[in-house]
Amino acid sequence: MDDILSFLESLTQPDQLPKEYFSLLDAMGPYTTVIHQTLSMEFLDELNEAQSEVVEWERQECFARGFRLGAKLMLAVFDGPH
Repeated sequence: MDDILSFLESLTQPDQLPKEYFSLLDAMGPYTTVIHQTLSMEFLDELNEAQSEVVEWERQECFARGFRLGAKLMLAVFDGPH
C-alpha cells in the first residue's frame, strides 16, 4: 500500500513550487543566519536534515490520510442513502 501511495503522491506533485513557498523560506533566513553564526554550518545542516525527515514523514502521512478519506467519501457516495 505504501508503494501505491508513494506513486500516487508523486503524480500529484506540482511542476513548480508556488511563490508562497519561497516567501516562507525567506522568512526563515534570519533564524538560520543566527544558528549558523552561533553554532556552525555543520549543526545547521544536521538540523535541516532532521527537520526534513520529520516534514517528509508528516507529508506522506497527511497524503495517506487524505487519500483514505477521499476513498471513504467516494464509497459513501456510491453506497447511496440508507
